[in-house]
Amino acid sequence: MDRRAGTFRLLRQAAGRTGFAEVRVKIGWDRAGQPGVVWGVDPLDDTSVQPERDPELARAAVEGAIIGLRAIAAMGFDVASTTVHLTWIGMNVVDTEATAVRAAACAATADAFGLLDRFEVSGDAQGWRCEPTRQ
Repeated sequence: MDRRAGTFRLLRQAAGRTGFAEVRVKIGWDRAGQPGVVWGVDPLDDTSVQPERDPELARAAVEGAIIGLRAIAAMGFDVASTTVHLTWIGMNVVDTEATAVRAAACAATADAFGLLDRFEVSGDAQGWRCEPTRQ
């Protein structure tokens, strides 16, 4: 199985607030598999978000990777047998909220595909977003 890694660190200000999240992913291909996202963080790693301790942030990381994977597919790239493995999610108690983690996971997924330059991470009063760059 071939694996590529992607990382994105969101540390920005928008609408008078600071956002922080860092996400690391690895992507793999399995000819028999369906596209998807799996939680691959070491359960003993207390430096990372963990589903039992931070369920909202863990859920946002999965959602962000799915958003990224779907956007990459919509760009015409074959993701049919792709699995995104979330391997580490960094946060801090002051500046991290679910939209920051979601956006960082989307961008890390794009980075793993070598497509980060086709995405934009932005924020406003409603939170942080990662989406394909408008042409």
